[in-house]
Amino acid sequence: MIQFETYPIWLQSLLWSIIPLMILAGIWFRLSRRNLLKKAGDPELIEQLSSSVSKRKRLAKDMLRLFAILVLLFAAWGPKFSDELTEIHREGVDIVVLLDVSNSMRAQDIKPDRLEKARFELRKLIKELRGDRIGLGVFAGQAHLQTPLTLDYSAFDMFLDISDESLIGVQGTSFENALEIGLSAFDPDDQQHRAMIVISDGEDHEGNLEEVLQRARKENVIIHTAGIGSFSGTPIPLYDDRGTIKGYRKTSSGEVVTTRLYTETLQSISVETGGRFVHLNTATAGLEDIYNDILGMEQKEFSRHEFTNFKEQFHWFAWLALLFLVLDLLITDLHSTERNWEGDYIRD
Repeated sequence: MIQFETYPIWLQSLLWSIIPLMILAGIWFRLSRRNLLKKAGDPELIEQLSSSVSKRKRLAKDMLRLFAILVLLFAAWGPKFSDELTEIHREGVDIVVLLDVSNSMRAQDIKPDRLEKARFELRKLIKELRGDRIGLGVFAGQAHLQTPLTLDYSAFDMFLDISDESLIGVQGTSFENALEIGLSAFDPDDQQHRAMIVISDGEDHEGNLEEVLQRARKENVIIHTAGIGSFSGTPIPLYDDRGTIKGYRKTSSGEVVTTRLYTETLQSISVETGGRFVHLNTATAGLEDIYNDILGMEQKEFSRHEFTNFKEQFHWFAWLALLFLVLDLLITDLHSTERNWEGDYIRD
């Protein structure tokens, strides 16, 4: 198993940009040298002098330098290797997050908008998790499971970043579909240690919740809800390809569509399943109270196999790069010659 050092985004971008920059620099150097030779003197003399240079050897030297640079860049990422597979035991609860990605979640009554506020609160939540498995589902008029239950919090964060309205083809808001997807994400053999968090502005445009809530109670799933948005109506922005607001969503008659927070459905879901409702309307209101309730639940033990005891191995790649550079110094780009019986030179 291989692992790399985690660098800031700007440093990662800098390291990756070195490769194309070096290739472009090499091309520029070759073209500049060729043009300089053409201007330096008689073309026939230059042709005779350059004929002593082996193109194959020059190519080999260029490739050695390129390999040295690539290997050094790989070493700069700090590669670590491990072949020790260890079983890790943790205690926690299964948590499925259902995130509303309907168009109304782009309303900016909560800055920068409702969806970004929800992402921010979920990132704070996963930093608090210690042994809980977490999964992610997104919903609008339909629902989709983005991430199954996992202990890999970085994977959850990655899928959270790309969760927006473009993932769901049918707009609107259907809590029924969302809850069905959330319930199906749990282990059917374990009827305990389950919690769900629904984050939405509460605009339930379709669906019947009675049957799905009955199923949730039967399967011992506690559903917490978080309402996001203000109680006053606010328009839904439309964006161009550059992410700039180009207008606001309108009805067929030309009236601006407004959206507000509806708490009735969200509160009903939490009450019916023994969960908690919170309002994410300010900079301080978050999911802390919900997670504190989850911490009070009975924990179960999870086990997974992980590679441990990683050892740094960058020095081997540094030595390999040095070997390439030494070979580059030892190889001459001139034709090797040997004298024949008439005293002429024969090129290889």
